Amino acid sequence: MVHQADTPAGEATLLAVEGVSKRFRSGSRSTQALHRISLHLRQGTVTGLIGPDGAGKTTLMRLIAGLLLPDEGLISVLGIDVIKNPLRVQRSLGYMPQRFGLYEDLTVRENLDLYADLQGIPVADRPVRYADLMTMTGLGPFPDRLAGKLSGGMKQKLGLACTLLRPPRLLLLDEPTVGVDPISRRELWGIVHRLVKHEATTVLLSTAYLDEAERCDDVVLLHHGEVLGQGHPADFCLPLVGRSFQVSLPDIPRRTLQNRLAQAPGVLDATLQRGGIRLIMSAGAQINPATLLPGSPGARVTPVPPRFEDGFITLLKEKEKHSDNASRGTPVFHPAPDRARNSSVPLKEHQNPIVVDRVTKRFGNFQAVKEVSFSVSEGEVFGLLGANGAGKSTTFRMLCGLLPASDGTLRVAGKDLRRAPAEARAHIGYMAQRFSLYADLSVSENLSFYSRAYGLSGAAQRERVAWALDEFELGDYAGMTSSQLPLGYKQRLALAAALM
Repeated sequence: MVHQADTPAGEATLLAVEGVSKRFRSGSRSTQALHRISLHLRQGTVTGLIGPDGAGKTTLMRLIAGLLLPDEGLISVLGIDVIKNPLRVQRSLGYMPQRFGLYEDLTVRENLDLYADLQGIPVADRPVRYADLMTMTGLGPFPDRLAGKLSGGMKQKLGLACTLLRPPRLLLLDEPTVGVDPISRRELWGIVHRLVKHEATTVLLSTAYLDEAERCDDVVLLHHGEVLGQGHPADFCLPLVGRSFQVSLPDIPRRTLQNRLAQAPGVLDATLQRGGIRLIMSAGAQINPATLLPGSPGARVTPVPPRFEDGFITLLKEKEKHSDNASRGTPVFHPAPDRARNSSVPLKEHQNPIVVDRVTKRFGNFQAVKEVSFSVSEGEVFGLLGANGAGKSTTFRMLCGLLPASDGTLRVAGKDLRRAPAEARAHIGYMAQRFSLYADLSVSENLSFYSRAYGLSGAAQRERVAWALDEFELGDYAGMTSSQLPLGYKQRLALAAALM
């Protein structure tokens, strides 16, 4: 296990967390969010907070910001006790939560004015700071644009600008790049590194992207409220030297090959890669093609260097092996089961279940989509890629019959969406960017509601809800309201609802 509890000599500790625990209680349910967490942040560094859904990342940030009180332990920022002096600490740090509270009916400048008022920034000091922030975030050309009209990446940058109105010594960013395009992610990271280099800001940043974790000076791995390790990203690769491989086997579908390898002795993890399957072997396990894939003499096994992602997943899976909570698992890392399609509405055979032919969508004089054409084959995963504002969501909404196309043809399951949208929608599950969960309903109640909306009842409904709770590992959360779920579990619930 990689662990770095102590700060190297000569480097100032800006944040110290010692033996912190936090438990939440709701009715008869009790959840241990954090258990005796200890970590240190060095001044002028970027530390990544990494972990699966529900690991405790958001809870830890709220405790550091003085928004929650721990059940036990100590938290110190700049030598100030957060528990005793939360307001003093909050004047020295900036905190950007997952859903920053922008006012969408206010312009960019009006949002800045509002947060400047809340932070007590003198009016005379604002123009220079605004100018710096607008240049830093690239929002300079858009001071009068409504926040609700900004792309996802621009909203995140405006939220960051509002957080940085008063230059913080410590900046807490809770998954700031979730839901933004790769260009905006890169721009946000550019802002973070500029803050560290030019303003001596120390940053604690949680992220769902492991490639982002590799950009950090240090990373802290959380799992079920415990620290698995802290150190430089490269340190997590060292124990895996000689244990990572790529396997290819001609004429066998990659997903089938993945599932076979995942069940082979000594295999800790098997993931899809271009050109084959990436394997991580258990410590001491021997790599033998004949044992991995008996009866398949054409298998090719090639050593590859370990990555940070390999170290992260290895720590998680080794922890699960020895954990009392192993039954909960970490489903995001499990290989997809090779099972038959399970649908309440049978889909007839079509060569191309989705066909988009020269489709255009206009909003007044603005063309959101211009003569787009593509088709999707049966059983295919087809990706629409593009920056925020490229037209992806508009295309999805047209495919679901929620927006009429201005020109062109859209067909789903053989149904023309311009002529028979209701019939086409019977074959479609749709999970939007802003998924429509009912915050005051429990997980089970949300699934029951959506299953009824899709026409299920009686035994069929009960079976489908039970399937969703099991497939998405939501059983432990069945009685929890959706508003209380971590973001990743909300996404799972929304996808389960779309598959009713």
